[in-house]
Amino acid sequence: MLLHSDFRPKPLSFVRSALFGVALTVGAAAAGAPAVAAEQLRMAVPSDPGYLDPAYWGSTVDQFLIDNLYPRLAKYAPDGKEWKVELADAKSIDMSDPMNIVFELKPGIMWAGGYGELTAEDVKYSFERHLDPDLESSLAPEFSSLEEVEVTGKYTGIIRLKEPSATLWASTLVSTGGAIISKAAAEEADGYFEATPVATTGPYRLKEFEPGNKLVLERNPDWTGETGDFDEIVLLPIGDENAAELAFSAGEIDFMRHSAGNFDTLKANPPADSEIFMVQSIDPIWLGITASHEKLQDQRVRNAIQLAIDVPTILQATSGGYSKQATGIVAEGLPGYRAGKELKRDVDKARELLAEAGADGLNVRLDYVNTTERNTAAQIIQANLAEVGITLDLNAQDEGTFWNIDEAKAADMQMHLKAWTGNPEGFYTLQYFVGDQIGVWNWEAYQDDEYERLLEEARVTQDAAARGEIYETMQQMLEDSGTFLFIAQDPYVVVHRKGMVPGILPDGRPVFHAFKKAE
Repeated sequence: MLLHSDFRPKPLSFVRSALFGVALTVGAAAAGAPAVAAEQLRMAVPSDPGYLDPAYWGSTVDQFLIDNLYPRLAKYAPDGKEWKVELADAKSIDMSDPMNIVFELKPGIMWAGGYGELTAEDVKYSFERHLDPDLESSLAPEFSSLEEVEVTGKYTGIIRLKEPSATLWASTLVSTGGAIISKAAAEEADGYFEATPVATTGPYRLKEFEPGNKLVLERNPDWTGETGDFDEIVLLPIGDENAAELAFSAGEIDFMRHSAGNFDTLKANPPADSEIFMVQSIDPIWLGITASHEKLQDQRVRNAIQLAIDVPTILQATSGGYSKQATGIVAEGLPGYRAGKELKRDVDKARELLAEAGADGLNVRLDYVNTTERNTAAQIIQANLAEVGITLDLNAQDEGTFWNIDEAKAADMQMHLKAWTGNPEGFYTLQYFVGDQIGVWNWEAYQDDEYERLLEEARVTQDAAARGEIYETMQQMLEDSGTFLFIAQDPYVVVHRKGMVPGILPDGRPVFHAFKKAE
């Protein structure tokens, strides 16, 4: 099942103070669940939110909430079928000039908390703040092509670029990175905030947050756009998937999205009053092998580790066979997917490479988040490497410890098993495997001048198919280096209460206002 943490690392100074969510036990989920009410939509989520400032968001729950509580110029449509961009809080967008994105906001969009109307000044503040080195925004690389946002009127402005960059729009502005915050509210909070923002917009606003118990959203009375069918959205942090299933069966939640390992069991014995289906994730899971560590500096050793591991067996054991072996960071069906490029296991070749490298008796460590699925995967990897003479020490950690990286930990990184939140635009993830991100995002310590040249070529390439061809080459380079073993983009199982039509993106991420009561 390879349960995704879907965590985005933060810059070093902010990682030390991050607020990591606390998973709920089965008993706590039952005791803390709100009373059943027809107007409530109750969702199980993996954890509490940590940061709801778009500059520092980290977890999948952060992303759910930022995407639902902040305005954006455009967004992905919640039709659950295809990744299709539609206008959101922009009345119009003109991208005819690749150096200048001209926008006009819809008038009358009000910030909750008494912070006035959404204006072009908010857009300018929200995007340009990522360029402030003192803020240490984890999204700074995504905005590297931004020159400035020129305000031309109360609702109008021009996003001026240093160079043509289709990827700023495709991978950032239409995604979580494109969230717009209230300039007045942020400045009042000394420039950033954590889990309880006061100024949001949209169909719902924050009502209450009890860490470890629940987060409740209520209808926003100042919202004049499309609204949802439910008066309240209640997020219940239930870190264990079996506990979430029990809570659903007990009538305490109405919607959950989790890994595919229990799909057969759920289909054979569905909870009462449920609908169950599977969606394809775009979140990449891979094994990282750190090229800078003294034990792994020889590329032959890294390639041997890749060839020794039986990825299909991992996927059968962790996802019930529903996961397909990944060929790269980019998921199937998206520009840049490497069709037919699955790496095949070759134990004899692995042994040969280790002998050539003089790496007999190698002992290395694997770090990973301590979940049932990751433990299963780690144990298979351990057995696979033992077949070629490598001793693997397993280092399971809680999520907070795993993602909390500093200079000492970065220097001692050997191998790690992890997942990142995906994006329909491959550039979103590929941009972080560069030299200046080593020890921050780039735990593999991958560095290649040609890769960085291709990255810049992709940034300015306007045609999506042409960018995809560049991404294919870049992913091949990552694999060839021995620093990446691509594992999967695991599917998710969506379980929801009968009598509703879930509003979701193609990978099952919820869009709160798009949930409807069945007619």
